Amino acid sequence: MVAERGHAVRELSNVVIVDSVVAGVGASTLAAILARELNERGLKCVLVDADLQGGGLDVLLGVENEDGSRLGEISAPLGAIDGKALLRELPVWDGVPLLSCDPWKTENPQSWEVQACIRALSQVRSAVIVDVGQGNGLQDLTELRQAIRINVVEMTVLGLARAKVNMQLQRDPSDSIGEHDVATQEREFFVGMQPRGTIRDHGVTATEEAAEYLDCDIAAVITTDAKLCSELLEGLGLRKPNRANAKAIATLADLIQEALEEKSVNHGTRPA
Repeated sequence: MVAERGHAVRELSNVVIVDSVVAGVGASTLAAILARELNERGLKCVLVDADLQGGGLDVLLGVENEDGSRLGEISAPLGAIDGKALLRELPVWDGVPLLSCDPWKTENPQSWEVQACIRALSQVRSAVIVDVGQGNGLQDLTELRQAIRINVVEMTVLGLARAKVNMQLQRDPSDSIGEHDVATQEREFFVGMQPRGTIRDHGVTATEEAAEYLDCDIAAVITTDAKLCSELLEGLGLRKPNRANAKAIATLADLIQEALEEKSVNHGTRPA
């Protein structure tokens, strides 16, 4: 399948997708914090909000009033975009350029336009961190299935059940798009999210139990940070995580850096 007009499908070796089965578990927040962490390590990142149904990452991060282009405003004739020019047009959050999606302001782009933006930015940045939400509207972008993927899982009985069903759908051998081989597993990471509103971890599944149920490693677990959540809801932006979560983010960033370096070597590419 041709995912963008005039361009054959090829793998994007420095793209990291962050997704979740359901909305509201903290995937967007994780994507932003990870992008900032990697950027502070010297890995030039750009953050893309490809959640076409939800969007609003610029609002979440408190930069909605900053000048710059949003996803629905980008023109991609024949799927061609100048990555450097696009980068210069983006608002910046904590040193990270942000291409946000605001569906209440502009008409949602076509999926191939989203991919054109991601491809262009991947050519001028070391890593492109993409918040895809639940992936609605992006199902035909088979190319992105080869990206490094972070699956955000709510650490509850229901959250784990939903995640397992989603994993089974992705790994159905009868579906060539969802084929799940060893190479796929090596670029896929699961991050547990402690649900908001719990008291003293009641209702939260232990990491070991979650890993056994999903039959995969849990790369990191992010705990509830009431102060951070409150500040986000008040529109105050996203501050640094607390000590426990900072350690979890650092662990995840280590894994992502390693995966990016491995893919870069395998594809003989070195991003800018």
